[in-house]
Amino acid sequence: MSTKKTSLSAEELVALRAVTRTDEPAEAPGERAASVKVISYNFRQPGQLSVTQLRALKVVHEYFSKRLAETQAGLPVGVVLNLLSVDTVSYNHFIGSVKNPCFLAQIATRFELPVLLDLDLPMARLLAVRLLGDTGDIEENSGPLTAVEQSLAASWIRRVLPFLSEAWALSTAVDFSLKGIENDPRFVQVMSDEDPVVVMAFSLQVGTAQGEFILCYPLEPLQELLEGMSRRMLGADEAQDDTAGNSGRLLASFKRVPFELRAELGTSSVQTGQLARLKVGDVLCLERNRCEPLDLYLGTRKVFNAVLGRKGDRLAVQVSGRCPESE
Repeated sequence: MSTKKTSLSAEELVALRAVTRTDEPAEAPGERAASVKVISYNFRQPGQLSVTQLRALKVVHEYFSKRLAETQAGLPVGVVLNLLSVDTVSYNHFIGSVKNPCFLAQIATRFELPVLLDLDLPMARLLAVRLLGDTGDIEENSGPLTAVEQSLAASWIRRVLPFLSEAWALSTAVDFSLKGIENDPRFVQVMSDEDPVVVMAFSLQVGTAQGEFILCYPLEPLQELLEGMSRRMLGADEAQDDTAGNSGRLLASFKRVPFELRAELGTSSVQTGQLARLKVGDVLCLERNRCEPLDLYLGTRKVFNAVLGRKGDRLAVQVSGRCPESE
């Protein structure tokens, strides 16, 4: 029996070094790490608007700001509205950032969900005074608005909304109308906590005073509004390459597809005779302990494990992991 050679001879090692030698200087251990640009990603605030959708959104609101400055919306002093930021966050994140007390307007549209407008209290109070023709300074007051102040500030919002409708006409016809004013954000539960929204923060300058002016749009209908406008802003060929926009539209389409998601507490087998004798108050024992995880089914396929709990006054399940067989 012959034994195979498992090591290289001295001559073979020299030949191997000759063919693998390089004249390039060795890379210092930290050089490669320094050359790699690391970009942080906030998973709580994912960007779900494509570049062209974001551009279209800015075009609409730049026109809105321009019209507001031209007309002053009935105020005796100049009005300037500047866009500061656009963020995609959860509704819970947005509503948690609203101060209490607040001036939070619910704006009705053709959407199922309302658009929200958050105007900080000092600015709302200033608007009320300016509408009465007073151009002097006002006293600082952190308390809620009086009924008169709230009514006057609401009347200014009603004057502003037609300019917002006019701006959106660049994309599609949308009518905005004031539905109501709330001064406690805890009472404004118009959508689920996890629903994504687009928050547009502006600085509002009235005369020499400045304050915050924030618009909160539900994401899904907003994407649909921007889709047509984005295609017009892009060329036909470039629109096909707008993969981020396509992904957003595909996700929005999937959200409208109904599916059955059910939680199974456990199973039990009974004989036909026992089933016929069942009455109200009888107890059926399941094969599973109450502390064991539940099964979540998508249709007939088990996809998640979950634990039983409660949210508010309703029973709920919390997803604890994915079932290995569903991966």
